[in-house]
Amino acid sequence: MAEDKRTRTQFEFIELVMAYEGLVTNQLLREKFGISSVQASRILASYRKTHPHNILQLNGEGRGRYAPTTQFIPAVATLSVGRYFDVAGKTNVHVQMEDTRHDFTDVDPKKFREIHSAMNTVSAVQIVYRSMNHPEGKERTIHPRAFVLAGRRWHVRGFDEATEEHRDFNIGRIWQVDFAQKSVETPKDPDWDENVHLQLRPHPLLNPAQARLIRDELFKGAAGRHVTTRRALVAYVLRELEVAENPELQRPPIYQLYLYQTE
Repeated sequence: MAEDKRTRTQFEFIELVMAYEGLVTNQLLREKFGISSVQASRILASYRKTHPHNILQLNGEGRGRYAPTTQFIPAVATLSVGRYFDVAGKTNVHVQMEDTRHDFTDVDPKKFREIHSAMNTVSAVQIVYRSMNHPEGKERTIHPRAFVLAGRRWHVRGFDEATEEHRDFNIGRIWQVDFAQKSVETPKDPDWDENVHLQLRPHPLLNPAQARLIRDELFKGAAGRHVTTRRALVAYVLRELEVAENPELQRPPIYQLYLYQTE
């Protein structure tokens, strides 16, 4: 299993570099994985044997240089610029990338461990939770279910015994965490368990040229795009993508997409 995972990681790197740089070399593999030239050659040979229609050896400019073929279709990697920079982009010292995303939530490791442990053992925690309504903090017993990164904040999804509802709690506002016994069994969370499909379209107040620009930029020329997410996370997705739910009130240029339909 570990061997399969390692091979998949190596093959993903090869495919991302070929797709976005057009050239993968023995040297790149050596630098990325800290391996010898012989080991890098074996990895490349293994990829060529497994996916021969994807990779072409280049001659005349030194050994160990490979390019994607005209029939190249990634077998392992999911092609996206974000994934390329995460996995392979830092290997090219001449290409710069800056990330303006910032995680603003101050997550204390000890509190995170307590919540993580309760989640792992399907148990409960007692927390002191600060909110805009109760900035000084209020005690709650929750049954944590999942961690959620929404925009710049980390949340924990859990059942709240006080309100008898499944809610999202900003981890940065959890002031104290202690192990607790469940007073009730955790009920099902249908909003978490159900996936919904969001149909996104260019904002109806855009002119035809602007709408065409949005379709080309975000939808690969199609009329719209489907995004699948948990029903409990729809509000976060719409906020992150700046999607208008009420296009008469939420107008361009701030909102250039709108929610056409939810399935």
